Amino acid sequence: MDKFMESRWFMRVVGLMLACILYLSVNFDDFQTDANNSNNNSQTAIETIRDVPLEVFYDSENLVVTGLPETVNVTVEGPKSIVQPTKTLKDFQVYVDLNELGIGEHQVQIKTDNLSEKLEVKLDPDFVNVSVQEKITKEFSVDPEFNESFLSNGFEAEGLAVKPKTVKVTGSKDEVEKIAYVKATLDINEEINENLTREAKVQVLDRELNKLNVSIEPEVVDVTVSVINPSKDVPVVIKEKGSLPEGTTLESISVEPKEAAIFGRQEVLDSIKELVAQVDLSKITKDTTLTVPLSLQDGLNKVAPEEVKIKVDVTTTEQKRLSGLKLTPQGLGEEYEYTIVSPEAGSVDVSLKGRSDEVGKITKDDFTLDLDLSGLEPGEHEVEIDAAGPENIDWNLSQKTVRIQIKEKNTSA
Repeated sequence: MDKFMESRWFMRVVGLMLACILYLSVNFDDFQTDANNSNNNSQTAIETIRDVPLEVFYDSENLVVTGLPETVNVTVEGPKSIVQPTKTLKDFQVYVDLNELGIGEHQVQIKTDNLSEKLEVKLDPDFVNVSVQEKITKEFSVDPEFNESFLSNGFEAEGLAVKPKTVKVTGSKDEVEKIAYVKATLDINEEINENLTREAKVQVLDRELNKLNVSIEPEVVDVTVSVINPSKDVPVVIKEKGSLPEGTTLESISVEPKEAAIFGRQEVLDSIKELVAQVDLSKITKDTTLTVPLSLQDGLNKVAPEEVKIKVDVTTTEQKRLSGLKLTPQGLGEEYEYTIVSPEAGSVDVSLKGRSDEVGKITKDDFTLDLDLSGLEPGEHEVEIDAAGPENIDWNLSQKTVRIQIKEKNTSA
């Protein structure tokens, strides 16, 4: 035994065993890691990472590229331990490099960077068709516009102004050459009844009013709407409604002021020749001054003044009867005397008709009733009454003649 332990081979075998033990102890962690990896590799996963931004490399100062999607869907397949962090962190790049391409149409492959080699990667889309065009910049005048339906009733747009008046449009030569309209439209939802300035976004459109893929400088301009409220003066005319009560007569009717200013759209103003103020006569029994509003016709928004005064002068008719007016004989000879046979009372009545204020002043003393008996012989005679009375009213006697008995005076006494 001692000889064996002292032999050269024994020492070699022991040294080899110690070396193996040392090697295993030093590399134990690596063996465990490899074992774990081997176990994990058996758990594969597939995930689709949607809407990954597509980066583009090209000469953006001189060229314009169209046809590229903004995002790409990336599907990765591989060990679950790699797939999940890749989906969560998204620390990879999806790109196309167009720096070596010339002007024209091209099909290019989308590439990825910073993805593990242990992953199988599929892109959607994988290839894209792009158009590389020369970038140009042109200056265009801006056409301002707004929806006139937002103008308040009767108001009109006097003018539209935009500041600045021009913008610079940059894009591919093909797109810029399609430009037909450069507009700035006010986006408002309120009534406009005064000058208004608001910001408006500039739009660049082709002939079919399709929006073009260009950049605009500036993108927003100021649009000013100048509005006016047209007006004109028209006469005010009176429209009579109904009739005056019985016994009332219209002497005069007038309006003040005789003209009014109306405001509204010009085409409406042109069609209006007068304004009507209506007055109801059926309730007027004396001199009256009325305040009457002026109504607005369709298309007008204002009238000044809003009301007028109508003066109505009337006369009220009154009927009246005076009884017992004395008759005065004239021209009868001194040798005769007379007796009134008819009317028996020896007097007549008078009927009056006229303005109340005038009729009320009339008395019997305002009448003179004479009987001309000149040249009449004794006997009965029909004598016409010579009457005089007021001239500012209508009056009629109850009879126009009287029957007179004339006889000689008795002088025997």
